[in-house]
Amino acid sequence: MNAIQPTEPMKRQDTAPIQPALQVRGLTKYFGGVHALDGVSFEVLAGQCVALIGPNGAGKSTCFACLAGQHAPTAGQVVWQGQSLLGLKPAARQQGGVARTFQVAQTFEALTVLQNIQLVLRDATALSWWDRLDQRERARAGQLAEQVGLQSLAQVTAANLPYGAKKRLELAMALAGLSASGPSLLLLDEPAAGLAQSERADMMALVRQVASQGVTVLYTEHNMDAVFGVADRVLVLMQGRLVADGLPEQVAKDPLVLQNYLGMDFKAKRSGSDNTAFEGVLPGVPSLQVGVQDDKITVDAKVAVIPSVSRVTLSEDRLMVSQLNAWYGQAQALFDVSLQVNPGEMVVLQGLNGAGKSSLLQALIGVGPRVTGRVDWSGQRMSGWPAHQRAQAGLGFVAEDRRLFTGLSVRENLWIAARGPTRAVMQQQFERVLTLFPVLGQMLSRPASQMSGGEQQMLAIARTLMTRPRLLLLDEPCEGIAPVLVQALRQALLQLRHEGMSLLVAEQNNILAVHADLVLQMVSGRLEASLTLIPKTEPGMPGDTLP
Repeated sequence: MNAIQPTEPMKRQDTAPIQPALQVRGLTKYFGGVHALDGVSFEVLAGQCVALIGPNGAGKSTCFACLAGQHAPTAGQVVWQGQSLLGLKPAARQQGGVARTFQVAQTFEALTVLQNIQLVLRDATALSWWDRLDQRERARAGQLAEQVGLQSLAQVTAANLPYGAKKRLELAMALAGLSASGPSLLLLDEPAAGLAQSERADMMALVRQVASQGVTVLYTEHNMDAVFGVADRVLVLMQGRLVADGLPEQVAKDPLVLQNYLGMDFKAKRSGSDNTAFEGVLPGVPSLQVGVQDDKITVDAKVAVIPSVSRVTLSEDRLMVSQLNAWYGQAQALFDVSLQVNPGEMVVLQGLNGAGKSSLLQALIGVGPRVTGRVDWSGQRMSGWPAHQRAQAGLGFVAEDRRLFTGLSVRENLWIAARGPTRAVMQQQFERVLTLFPVLGQMLSRPASQMSGGEQQMLAIARTLMTRPRLLLLDEPCEGIAPVLVQALRQALLQLRHEGMSLLVAEQNNILAVHADLVLQMVSGRLEASLTLIPKTEPGMPGDTLP
């Protein structure tokens, strides 16, 4: 793979080139025979906001771990403010002004928002066993809570925070660990992962605000509306190598990046002279126009026309849910939820983290919380049925965490779930899922542990399809995977619906919602709103053509 030459350092109009604050030279990391990083070199200027993107498994998190000290590189140099960081532990690097966050928010669940911040404050008086944590630097901790918009939740324990607020808290904790006056480098590992569109916009506005205050920011992301229009520069990793380094509009046109990561249908354009804005367009998906001006992000979702389709109806299978309630211990997660999924329909559940989407899907398949209410499928009452009986009746479930057998190959993961009256029927289904996901056919002998996140998601869906379900329950199928794989996954799911399968999908973005027959909005365990989408026929488009 040929590396693209990095762009020249940004220059001020009246001075020499700015000296880089962070220098990464030939960074290499091997895990046995796996080359996670292979000679990565780049520079970041002080106060810049730089995005590091690439497919799952490209080496982004490994790069961050080498920069922050969780991993020791096999070779290469990491220089921050002229000083080498090699050999320094994470705590020592933090003392030098380097802090990071993680893909999954890391907080102290039993402590309040304010106490989480107080515990990690830099330069505060050391705690003794007789000191009260909640009295430590209250004013400074309160300022950080206010900076990330958590002042109203300051006394709420982290365990009771919605996920978006928890990500904000982790950002505040990272800032608390940095010096208030010295140079600072903030490494953010997918800061917008798992957040709804409005939450992503708010989070990235915070990131821009932090950078505007002089903090150097390097972050990874899979959500392109959190990259284009937000980052000053974009770096692209693929298979452990840096393949692109430049301004966002340059990277968005790079053929190698388009083919292997963004997808050939992705387009980005700059609008206006003072306002940096880009629009990413995928066929049949709302185009997100993201602008940054005065450190605020605006997101305008433009919904594409949905072509009408004629679909096959497999049967009279219908899911009917009436007055469903669910509890985890004493905590109620669902409140009187009622819905219906008709044969061949795609119904999408939307809502913030903690709204109850996953709890609803788990309750329907029978693996989740304690429930009351009525669930009918294909004319049979399923209330009280165990999960395996629901699967035998035609329900399939793909969990958000995929739950693959990582030590088994792709072929073994598929065949272990195969179900059918004869071997020939199971072989036919095997060939069908490989037609839907041709990339899996190229890696049948590969262990699931060596697949990228997007490939694992395809395998998780394909494995469930080997059970020959008639209703597919999917929990965040497009979250955190490369855009080019999102397109392939979306097309496969639309093909399944086209062939008559029913789908009930929980997702926070609009990738599938724009194609849904019905969109349901969940808020705090309740269905608060619904939207029926009426397909329109574009001139010259065959009615039986998939979008």
